[in-house]
Amino acid sequence: MKRWFLLLMLLGCSCAQAAATGVGVLMVGNSLSYVNNLPALFNALADKQAGERSYHADLIAAPGGSIAERWQDGFAAREIAGGRWQVLVLQERGGLLACVAKPEQRNAPECAASVSAHRKFAGLAAEHHMRVIVLGTWGPDAIWQSQLSRGLRLLADKIGAEALDTGPPVRAYAETHAQTPMYSDAILHPALDASLLMAAELYRSIAGQPAQASTFETSAPILPARALVVADKLLSAQTQLVGDGTITRFDAGRLQPLLAAVAAEPEPHHHD
Repeated sequence: MKRWFLLLMLLGCSCAQAAATGVGVLMVGNSLSYVNNLPALFNALADKQAGERSYHADLIAAPGGSIAERWQDGFAAREIAGGRWQVLVLQERGGLLACVAKPEQRNAPECAASVSAHRKFAGLAAEHHMRVIVLGTWGPDAIWQSQLSRGLRLLADKIGAEALDTGPPVRAYAETHAQTPMYSDAILHPALDASLLMAAELYRSIAGQPAQASTFETSAPILPARALVVADKLLSAQTQLVGDGTITRFDAGRLQPLLAAVAAEPEPHHHD
């Protein structure tokens, strides 16, 4: 009897240790994250990396949605309070964060609401011992991108978060690899390679090491901009998005130049 009890104790300890090595990543954003299913790409890429930790990402999003709207509706806050996530990734709508870099726009209602919502999310995440990453995106030209990137860094510093600016590497890759489209439409939704680059940037930031090129597959749907995404469920739990089970394969040769571009980027900006 004692031996059975000891065995059960050891098994329980092993399970607890295994659970402790997993990292849950909760993303909050909009179509720039759900197009191509960024969390699924991150999961598939992370699963192929060597290391003791496993990673699982999911997303709360709505088309054209803002971080202020996601705070107001309360679903993301309830997920955070549930205590099963270790990293919070906040992705604001389009070029909105450029307003933070412009003193004359910071007090405008939409800008102030964004900063306030980011601060509230960061405060709640801190209560639950979560890392907070503000995920930057891209603008239509170099001037806008400069303002957007500066606004991202200023906001991250204001709320004690980490800034991960994926806009410049996506734009740089588009300029140096003209044969690889990085945008899927005129309003700059990401093409698949842009989403793969974002997934690699996220992995490097969260895992603390660059991803290695390795062929991977996912059966998760590669979502279009007009997918019927709702904001009151995790992306993976939305039955209307299940797809037909088609396997999408990404060869190591396709990933290699994207990962090389990520590796050449400066380390993500961390709040001190």
